[in-house]
Amino acid sequence: MGELGLFGCCFPESVGGTGAGFLALAAVAEQLAWVYPPLTAAMNLQAATVPLTIANWGTPQQVQRWVPALISGEALGANAMTEPDGGSDLLGAMRTRAVRDGDSYVINGAKLWITNGNVADVALVYAKTDPSAAHGGVSAFVVPTDTPGFEARRVPCRGLGSLMPTTSISFTDVRVPASGLLGAEGEGFTVAMNAMDYGRLTVSARAVGLAQACLDAALSYADTRVAFGEKISSFQMVKKQLADMTCEVAAARALVQAAAAAYQGGMPPARPSSIAKYYAADVANRAAQATAVIFGGMAFSDELPIGLYLNYAKLWQTGEGSAKHPGDPDRLDALGWKDMDRHVVRRRPLEG
Repeated sequence: MGELGLFGCCFPESVGGTGAGFLALAAVAEQLAWVYPPLTAAMNLQAATVPLTIANWGTPQQVQRWVPALISGEALGANAMTEPDGGSDLLGAMRTRAVRDGDSYVINGAKLWITNGNVADVALVYAKTDPSAAHGGVSAFVVPTDTPGFEARRVPCRGLGSLMPTTSISFTDVRVPASGLLGAEGEGFTVAMNAMDYGRLTVSARAVGLAQACLDAALSYADTRVAFGEKISSFQMVKKQLADMTCEVAAARALVQAAAAAYQGGMPPARPSSIAKYYAADVANRAAQATAVIFGGMAFSDELPIGLYLNYAKLWQTGEGSAKHPGDPDRLDALGWKDMDRHVVRRRPLEG
């Protein structure tokens, strides 16, 4: 995928990108999910979350060192944000600490549910540099994974496939030079929210691709499966399920394209990306469940992808910010999307 330029849509040719833009990125992510959902984990980490965050917040040296390698697929990235004590609660649950020691920071703590942690060459790591501060107490770091004290372990996740390795990471006196700061000290929360916004675009596009795959599979099966002497596609309830899926997939795709257009125009992307991700993930879940009902007992067969669709639909409802928070079920995002626009800005465009 790196050789084909699929990761470089949002980057100029000066760093090895294609300049195709965010609409192209969404289209690529959707199509990959339509073909095979596990392929698409790379779209977040290699095309959006990791390289775009480094490009927007990094020093020229960080950009030159990592962005071309990430979007070419020569280096793999990870985004080490979530911790064992909490999912999207980036502030209240963060226990990982980074303490200044001369011209370095020493990081201790743990992260959980980190995709690619065991195979990545570089990780974006978020840690508290000032535990007494709120938003201003978090800092972001670019950490090569061969740094002593960085240890990743695979967390087995049934049904996700081998192309999306999920890990826990421990940091034991991981020493990072001060030049490894991403942005300035205390800017980590804004950096993290910026990274999540780019991730939400690809997650929502992937959800649309999965929903389309469900719809295509359901249409094909309903037109061949015969019950009570008729194709089940003639049954009114099945027709309704197919019609609902058709409309919802089209609506979700429109929201994703609107979000991508907002990125393309340079608008703060927090709100459109949160709305697109929230709705597209729900659509993918409903489509996967309806498809399982239409397939009946066949949905349990390992020869068919229905189980994979169900697992990934549920995963994408949680990834990049839980869609529903137990303390406030009507919020679009547990990270507080209503306040994001004032925290999340694209710091600067890449030259070229």
